[in-house]
Amino acid sequence: MTAVRTAGRTALAAAAVAAALLAGTGAGAGGATAADADREPRSGNWLYTMVIEGEDEEAVDDLEGTVLRCPQPPDTDDPESAEACARLAAVDGDLTRMKRADVNCAFVYQPVTAVVYGVWDGRRIAFAKNFPNPCVLDASTGAVFKPAGTTER
Repeated sequence: MTAVRTAGRTALAAAAVAAALLAGTGAGAGGATAADADREPRSGNWLYTMVIEGEDEEAVDDLEGTVLRCPQPPDTDDPESAEACARLAAVDGDLTRMKRADVNCAFVYQPVTAVVYGVWDGRRIAFAKNFPNPCVLDASTGAVFKPAGTTER
């Protein structure tokens, strides 16, 4: 059963990245926020972040997330965005190099898939990873996937 769940979550992550990348090129229908993220030209580093909850493949149809810009625009005062930018800068935008915080997370299976696409130092970034629950996601990525309540932060 675990192998089936892992295969399903991996397929979901791959579908989410593909949908996000298609939305980024304007070729797919990735949701209003994904389209909005790509209409405005951006300079500097920007990442479109989203979290998909559960194991339902249909969740990919409802992709909505947050645009994280680094450095932050001058009119932005969001400590979580500042933390996210600092953590990303420390690993040069490579989310696979982030160190997990020393946090004890409950052994609760509440799967989430974290998906990112964007540009960091002129390089295109695409990342998707399954986590067993939101606590492990937060411990592994810090504020990168914490929405600021708007489509841009």
